[in-house]
Amino acid sequence: MQQRPAKFLLTLLILLTVVGCMPSPGVRDTATDPLTAQAIALEEAGEHAAAAELFEQLALQALPPADQALLLRAAENHFRAQNSERATALLARINTRALPSLEFQKRLLVAELALSNNRPDEAMSLLSEGVPEGADSALRQRFHADMAEGFRLSGNLLESARELEELDLLLEEMDKRLDNQLLIIQTLTALTDTALDLLQPDPPGIQGGWMALARIIKGHTGDTSRIQEQLKGWRERFPSHPAIPGLLEGYFQKLESQYQRPDHLAILLPKSGPYANAASALRDGFMAAYYQQPLESRPRLQFYDSSDSADTWPLYRQAVDAGADMVIGPLNKEGVAQLARAGELEIPVLALNQVPPDTTPPVTLYQFGLAPEDEARQVAERAWLDGHTRAITFTPSGDWGDRILHAFRNRWERLGGTLSEQQRYDAGENDFSDAIQALLNLDESRARRSRLQRLFGQNLEFEPRRRGDADFIFLAANPLKARQIRPQFQFHHAADIPIYATSSVYTGVPAPGEDQDLEGIKFPDIPWLLMNEGGTPLARDNLARVLPDSQGTYRRLYAMGIDSFRLLPHLGRLQSSARETIEGKTGNLYLDSIRQVHRQLVWAEMSRGIPKAIGYAPRMMSMSDELEGSPAAARGAPPADSEPAQPRGGVIPEAGAATIRPAE
Repeated sequence: MQQRPAKFLLTLLILLTVVGCMPSPGVRDTATDPLTAQAIALEEAGEHAAAAELFEQLALQALPPADQALLLRAAENHFRAQNSERATALLARINTRALPSLEFQKRLLVAELALSNNRPDEAMSLLSEGVPEGADSALRQRFHADMAEGFRLSGNLLESARELEELDLLLEEMDKRLDNQLLIIQTLTALTDTALDLLQPDPPGIQGGWMALARIIKGHTGDTSRIQEQLKGWRERFPSHPAIPGLLEGYFQKLESQYQRPDHLAILLPKSGPYANAASALRDGFMAAYYQQPLESRPRLQFYDSSDSADTWPLYRQAVDAGADMVIGPLNKEGVAQLARAGELEIPVLALNQVPPDTTPPVTLYQFGLAPEDEARQVAERAWLDGHTRAITFTPSGDWGDRILHAFRNRWERLGGTLSEQQRYDAGENDFSDAIQALLNLDESRARRSRLQRLFGQNLEFEPRRRGDADFIFLAANPLKARQIRPQFQFHHAADIPIYATSSVYTGVPAPGEDQDLEGIKFPDIPWLLMNEGGTPLARDNLARVLPDSQGTYRRLYAMGIDSFRLLPHLGRLQSSARETIEGKTGNLYLDSIRQVHRQLVWAEMSRGIPKAIGYAPRMMSMSDELEGSPAAARGAPPADSEPAQPRGGVIPEAGAATIRPAE
């Protein structure tokens, strides 16, 4: 299967620093060999598939050990042409004993293949020996780019930034340095404010300077004079910092152009019908954030009743005619679908739900929702990074369960995982024994016993044996059903199988007595519920004093309401790059290629009935890849009787965010 590593940090940097500037030993003199000259020209022009074929032909004509150098160059070009299978096959044939100088180059390529397959632990193991003495600058650049990507995939953003800083010292061309320094900033701004504060080195040094700059960027509010004042103070504090002045000026000018604070907001929310209570929670969260803004910077608000989804388009036109410069809503999917089919929207819309794209949505339509499918994908990624390769799933019958199962299975199999079994259960029942036994193959074990007893004509001592090809269980359930299901898994000999779930298993309020049956279950949820935000005005506990209902059934929607207001000025910046994020109450927020908002969530593990925050899981691949259906990394899953894979690094929470206190 062909791979698509171009959107990974490692590939971006390799393309910036390596391609065309590192001739392999043994390539013949281009002045006398037209075929070699053609291969190199194709490589430099980015025609890597064609270059790879020519280098393979040259290898067939060359004598050892020059043929091995040519094969390695062919393998590198296959990799850059997104043909990882061919690259891997060539690497298996390459023997570097006669050319020891090629060993490090080969190791780098093997590591890059592992990274493109979302296997950071394998890559970091290959890179652990460091750079050999005498390696040229291009190889050193490539090494630090690979290390940065390995740390990023492992969730260690601080170390990823450190590797980019090492790379910065090796780069000479100004354009490449600017691109790399932008990546340093984007990497650090993905850390939470709390992590940036806790991890600030003493003395700050170069990295402390980058972190201080990231804090300025994260606090950007569109106030040009304030930003210039902060930058002046930053330069006085870090006078010898290597950040290129052009980077700072250009980046902040770009931020200024992208920051758009609306003056007149139209808000489409239902006052009656099935969505009225959810709309009320969103409205209250929105208004709580609104009143935290200084009076002079608050936009004018105008609310419209969108209880009837058929009114969506007329209400949008009414808002435009009334002078609104932005619309928030609608909430129901039917209304969002109407706007998605509009072709063109005169003013931007931040819809409060998401719909699958039937056609290309308007460029000014942004879709924000608490989609359970996002969580299911993150479960697949977390389990993969934890070293698991074989999953079994237990999800409820019906549309909700099917959507979650589809999202999990699609992401899991794209990563290369195997789905050994899937079972649906009836959420209207309380006894799930039959479905659990079928999931664990206990029904087959009992059937074998019955056959043997009939064969021998006597009762046999019997201990049912569950399946051995399951590394973990993916569970989708509400809190009540999850509390019933987990003890039944334990009863049916599955107490030792890890369980991963979506946030649906947790009410959002600590309840040690009721949730003790969820012991050990891991799940992602919004940071507003899991992290202690201290005395900030919009912290969960502080908001509960003003809005007691924010602790009720729709508590997650209060957080979404807060984020819907705070997102508005940053949509242009988020749209400019999938690496741009904003730290929200519902997660670290970013946009995909069709402008749907996705949430990077905090992971928790149930311990004595209380969710203990673990940290943010890394983003393994841009969501646009997932939505566009591009081939993701894949590898053969082990046979059923093989040993479980070793952990691939798991969640390393934001390079030290494990020190952030969980919510009580």
